[in-house]
Amino acid sequence: MHSRLVVHVSDFRIPRVFPARRPLARSFCSVPAPKCAPPPPKTTVDTSMHTERKAHRARLNNLLLAADRLLESKHAHTIQSYIMDKISAHKFYNSYRWVAFTRLIRFSLSRQLFSVAIVLYDRLVSEGFAPPSSIRASMTALKLADSSGDLQETVEPLTQVFADESYDTAAFMQLLYFMLSVKKAPVPLVDKLAGIYTTTRKIELCSCPDLIGEIVRINTQAGRLDAARGWLRAFEESCQSEDVGTDPSPYAALVHTLMSIDPRNTPALQAILKKMKAAGVPPNISIFNTLMWANVKQGRFREAFELYRVLGTQRSEQLVPSDVTFKILLRAIRLLGQKRRTVRVPNVMEPRQIFRDMLEYHLQQTGGQPLGRSSSLSASALQMALRTFIACKDYLGAFVVVRLLDTFGFTADLQSYRIVLAHLLSRMNREAKSARRPGEYRLADFLMHLRPDEKLDLNAMTSRMQVSQPAAQVSTQGPMSTDLHPLPGPLLNPECSSRDVVSHLLELGEPDRHSDEDLLDVTPSTIIHSSVQSRRHRRMYVPTLPVLCGEDAPPINNRCSPIPLARLLQKVFLGTLWASSPSFNPRWHTLVKRVVGDAKKSMVPSMDVTDSAKAADLRKHLDRKPGLPFALSRRRRSARAGWEIEFVGDDDLSEGKPSRPREKRGDGQ
Repeated sequence: MHSRLVVHVSDFRIPRVFPARRPLARSFCSVPAPKCAPPPPKTTVDTSMHTERKAHRARLNNLLLAADRLLESKHAHTIQSYIMDKISAHKFYNSYRWVAFTRLIRFSLSRQLFSVAIVLYDRLVSEGFAPPSSIRASMTALKLADSSGDLQETVEPLTQVFADESYDTAAFMQLLYFMLSVKKAPVPLVDKLAGIYTTTRKIELCSCPDLIGEIVRINTQAGRLDAARGWLRAFEESCQSEDVGTDPSPYAALVHTLMSIDPRNTPALQAILKKMKAAGVPPNISIFNTLMWANVKQGRFREAFELYRVLGTQRSEQLVPSDVTFKILLRAIRLLGQKRRTVRVPNVMEPRQIFRDMLEYHLQQTGGQPLGRSSSLSASALQMALRTFIACKDYLGAFVVVRLLDTFGFTADLQSYRIVLAHLLSRMNREAKSARRPGEYRLADFLMHLRPDEKLDLNAMTSRMQVSQPAAQVSTQGPMSTDLHPLPGPLLNPECSSRDVVSHLLELGEPDRHSDEDLLDVTPSTIIHSSVQSRRHRRMYVPTLPVLCGEDAPPINNRCSPIPLARLLQKVFLGTLWASSPSFNPRWHTLVKRVVGDAKKSMVPSMDVTDSAKAADLRKHLDRKPGLPFALSRRRRSARAGWEIEFVGDDDLSEGKPSRPREKRGDGQ
């Protein structure tokens, strides 16, 4: 049965769409450009206003980043009071105060913080500002639903709001989330409002596949399968009447919902795929991801990797593996490694090959530019790769991941450090508790006898261990790494003696050494290599022991320098290499060079630019692409891609994050 599921997917043929050939307008090249008058020189007032505007923009951007970071912490319930305290008149004033209000309202709506958005909107109006028409229409609908005791009475006034041209589909979908999550509205009422909205605005259903998919998801979760089929049928008829291709997003929403309800309901999934094939609807990447995740959840790893193989043969401009695809594959690798008895899967991929594929698909979408944007690479995918290599004890692979963060426009964060430190403490604790064989050397011996600022000599480590004491003693008593988790909050028990061990490991990263000339060369040279090098030489924040323990506040933007973490991983890699054969070896350097070269060859693809015009355009806008902390892309809803697979609670390595508190009425706390 499971293999038939793969066969049905492989039967689809994805149409390849190529851009139309554009004629060359050579005659226009001879037309001289019109001469324009030179711009007037900037006055002192203009310069002052420009500087003030930049300061306001930077202050607001920092506020939004800090608010997003607060939502990922245990103090997320204080978000409303935090924002209201920060938006004071002496920090944001004049016209930029209006900008601050509108951006904060949109931020709150995008995070489904509806009560915060309502409070901000009321304050915007009370201070005499005129809200943008889109925000006014959206907030009017939300306030009608929020103030009503009987939601049935809101149907008529909401119908009038729907007729407003400023009220778009995104605003209506926010209203759906608000009524379901906050007001606990019955699904039949929500379904009725959806029908009223599409009828009032005379919307062709084929033009809003995301909305149809969301309504299908809501009805399916409530057990209203007939209503879900009715919306799908109406969507198909609209596509046929308008003579447009049927978007697979509604089907993806149905497949994802059925998988979340019962991953073992294979006949239902096969029926949907047959229906799509009969209607000529090709599956999108969300459907592939959902089917792969359903197989991984049930332990059918062979089928999951076979689906990825089929995806590779069927890929086109419309069907490319996303970052979720690679996170599912990496998750499968970790689940396989957690089994007591290793299960041999014939078509399983190596983690290094998965990582290389992810980078290659990213470079294909960006024309060979690593700093470009694509759907195949994200901060959370890189974090998942780091977790996977650490779990597999492939410290050289983890080192490569950290070293490539700068190359692809990302930074490390506190979670990156906590992932590595928690694993090292756990391994060192197990080694301290296990019996030692005669002549056995371990990674803990190497790390605890290693001095932070010395030039590493592997041949001298064995003799040093026989005559010197370790820098800190690994304790086998009390709570140790079992209480560690790579999440916002305390990393260690403050009374645990392992603080000395963590302090020594942090010192091995040499946080005061900002250059990276001592690190192994695994990064490729690209046309923007100089830009990456300048970013590397900037001094960035390095986390300290009190910050990792939760005693001090973390940095505002949650960004940390990856260089000390990479240096620590490099020493861990050399320690494992030494522990495997601690005898004297005059060719250590040759061995290390060969192993590192093999890792670079297997993990780092070539980065030759395929489109010079696109490369020049990307270089022009590199500074506009800020590095995102890992938490910002843990779970998102992308256009026409369905809900991202949620990994929270599926892992004994605590890869999840604290659940965000449900929205409540009143003050939102």
